[in-house]
Amino acid sequence: MNEKKILLIDDETSLQRSLAIGLMQKGYETEACENGISGLKALETFRKNRTPLHYVVVDVRLPDIDGIKLLKVIKFNYPELPVVVITGYGNNATEADARSEKADAYLEKPFTAEELAEIFAGLPSKDALPAVAENESPEPGGEKSVSAYVLLNFADTADLSAAYQELYFMDNMLYCDAIKGDFDLALLLQAATMSEIQAMVETRIKKLPGITEAVFLPVDTPQLSASAVDIISTVDKALGREKGNPDLANNANFARSASSYVFLEIEKEKLETIFPTLYINEQVVSCDCISGNFDIVLLMQGASFAEIDRNIATKIKPLEGVLRIKETPIIKLFEM
Repeated sequence: MNEKKILLIDDETSLQRSLAIGLMQKGYETEACENGISGLKALETFRKNRTPLHYVVVDVRLPDIDGIKLLKVIKFNYPELPVVVITGYGNNATEADARSEKADAYLEKPFTAEELAEIFAGLPSKDALPAVAENESPEPGGEKSVSAYVLLNFADTADLSAAYQELYFMDNMLYCDAIKGDFDLALLLQAATMSEIQAMVETRIKKLPGITEAVFLPVDTPQLSASAVDIISTVDKALGREKGNPDLANNANFARSASSYVFLEIEKEKLETIFPTLYINEQVVSCDCISGNFDIVLLMQGASFAEIDRNIATKIKPLEGVLRIKETPIIKLFEM
């Protein structure tokens, strides 16, 4: 009998081991992944190699991505692939979320390999990964543009409100935010060329009254493998994101929630793993590689600054290769 292939995405090594042994006795071959990123990479590898895959098992709580969000990404890209959602912290709401995102089955821990095999027996088992087209190639890009962050400091005597209003309505200004920390304002500029942005900084922004410091942080294209780029692309499509920076003006939650810029210094050789993990973090609105004193800048949002702090402490700080983190909360100007 040919073994049916299962992809198990769960960070519990004891569960990985027990299920692999128990399911093997039932005629299933299990490949385990400890987080969402490695799971998405495995799915792309199966697809490109035309390797049959019959079922996916996804834990709700993963180190890098919410399991329900991962389920949504998997089902968007591989709608016919049966997915079983498992959890040790389940409730009716969790099960309802899983069902609403088209989970084929839901199982609470602890459970046995026999129970999981019974669920598989009631689900379709065809290989449901779409084949790679012979001439598959990246989608053609649209009009190219470049971006840069600029951090500004002002003298204590400066009229910050007047400077903010003038900056906010400048051409090529995407975001202009008052921040708390080492700087007073954070800007994100976009233009056809980097020299155009630099000229704007030198001839207009630095000429504003009261500016004492302007730190220029160009946005770079992350040097990632094709598989990492594929993962980011599939996440974008599944979650309905536009390419490039998000349109926060259309995000109703953004205006009502706590938001922070988070700057990270990382080990460059770890970018391949760190960048996609940050990109799919449920509180990360945008994720950019930059040049300067830091390597990555995030725009994060949450119900409160405490929630953002917890995310940083539990999901970002523990990432291997993260050397330094600087958070700058976005504040309303009158709160300064």
